[in-house]
Amino acid sequence: MRVSGTSFIFPLFLLFILCCASCVREDMEGCARYELHVRAVDADGNDPSDGFSDFYFGEDKGEHLTLVAWGNLKEDTLITTDIAPGTPLKDAKLQLRQYAHGTHLPLTDLFYCRREIGETETRSVEGADITLVMERMVAGLSIRTRYLSECYPYKGESYRFIVHCTSTEMDFTGEAAGSGAGYEPASVTDAEGDVYAPPFHIFPTGEGRPLEIDIYRKGEKLLTITEDNEFRPLYAPVGKQTNIDLDFRYAEVKVVVSVVPWGTVSQDVEM
Repeated sequence: MRVSGTSFIFPLFLLFILCCASCVREDMEGCARYELHVRAVDADGNDPSDGFSDFYFGEDKGEHLTLVAWGNLKEDTLITTDIAPGTPLKDAKLQLRQYAHGTHLPLTDLFYCRREIGETETRSVEGADITLVMERMVAGLSIRTRYLSECYPYKGESYRFIVHCTSTEMDFTGEAAGSGAGYEPASVTDAEGDVYAPPFHIFPTGEGRPLEIDIYRKGEKLLTITEDNEFRPLYAPVGKQTNIDLDFRYAEVKVVVSVVPWGTVSQDVEM
């Protein structure tokens, strides 16, 4: 069986096909051919795919064909493991890239779809159209401090965040795995000694897999934030923007978390 990829939305694609023994690239006679169309939707059903590249993957088990599409997959933030014919979906993975000093790069705005096509459908009409609809697979996160210098005097040195999560990879079934992620987002320290990390992307964190935030001044770790003002663990749900404000005017750091629709960037809330 052969899958052919076409896209009227995305300008660039990379196609990986796992072919069964009876139908290989060198002998395509008798193989069924299909037109593959891919699009992306956000939580509101809008198409955010302008400028995307996409990555297609097929797993053929004879009785059914599983198609996987990734949108906005870029090699400067993720590593794709080697994929050979016969690779199971669970063994094909995306892994976080690391800086030279060991922390991880945040992700691109990654989209994903998996669709299984049964034997009847896959062996029907030659040239049939197949459409894959991708959905967002990352969480958005931004972090801001207020009055940080009241607890940790500003010495003219930049501050930075490291966000610790459990998952360092995602397999082609869409499941996050691995351990020990430590994202280091770009951040800005202002003249008052407060630091802000604008929205960046991470693998989502869910129940039982909270995130932790370390604040550093140059190479010195100042503190770790593990829960909000109500003593709840910190999470970053898929497809949402999570804004975390840290206020140091009080005896205990006040941690305010707001989960808002994707693309909402303002953190100018009254603490």
